[in-house]
Amino acid sequence: MVKLQLEFEIDMRVIFISDLDGTLLGQTDFCFDEIKDAIIELVATGISLIPASSKTKPEIEDFCRSLGVDLPFICENGAALVNSHLLHPQDGQDSAPADSYTLGRDPKNLLAAWRDEIPDTLREMCAFLDDMETAKQQTILGLEGEALVRAMDRSHSALFTFHGTAADFGALQEQVEKAGLMVQCGGRVCALSAQHDKASYHHMIRQTMADEGNAPILVGFGDAPNDVSMLQSCDIACVIPRPDSQPLILPEPPQMLVQAEIAAPLGWLESARQALDLIEQHYGEQNG
Repeated sequence: MVKLQLEFEIDMRVIFISDLDGTLLGQTDFCFDEIKDAIIELVATGISLIPASSKTKPEIEDFCRSLGVDLPFICENGAALVNSHLLHPQDGQDSAPADSYTLGRDPKNLLAAWRDEIPDTLREMCAFLDDMETAKQQTILGLEGEALVRAMDRSHSALFTFHGTAADFGALQEQVEKAGLMVQCGGRVCALSAQHDKASYHHMIRQTMADEGNAPILVGFGDAPNDVSMLQSCDIACVIPRPDSQPLILPEPPQMLVQAEIAAPLGWLESARQALDLIEQHYGEQNG
């Protein structure tokens, strides 16, 4: 096990908003055993961790059980913010805030709009996982058994693979936007959803987690195209490389950018350490 070894104090709230697959979890084995103790140490020191993933609510709840910590989290590419009460300081308030917020739409609603609004020529390039045999789903997602069941238990999105050119995909994106929908791609599949993403709750998080009027520091971690908006809206962006893939490019990166040199999960820990160093240098000087 690897320790984080925090060695600084800062009078501001630090929030890590992290993708899971390929960022905090290994790209192919989905493991994080090597950094589990470090994450637990991080949370115990008061740094907040908010998973933000295309994963479903049951999948992220399973991750939290593995970690042994209850966390607020964003599921299905921003469709819902779950356990939102954990964003609030424990100040003894009698009335608890809403437990979750939802921006997503039901998959049946999404697919009805898809069939009505998207041209046949583009829809034919898309193969939805719900229409596939279990064996094919296993091959595409790299999951089986209960893990596969949790991944397919989607409340606000529909997964598909795309079989066309880059120009075709651009045309699909254009038509999807006109239909009031959204397509986002991760490391393995694309997801059809309503118009939300992993950054949709950042403004709420900043307001809710402000400490005595001081805005929190948001540190984002990601590896795939569906992480771009999240990373760009954070104060510090940490990009984790994927094996055999070009590094993720941020068109409008924040002022502070960390590029990990190794893949997940150790790359997550490497970039977390670098981000904490940047916070100490930049924000420590401001408050010193």
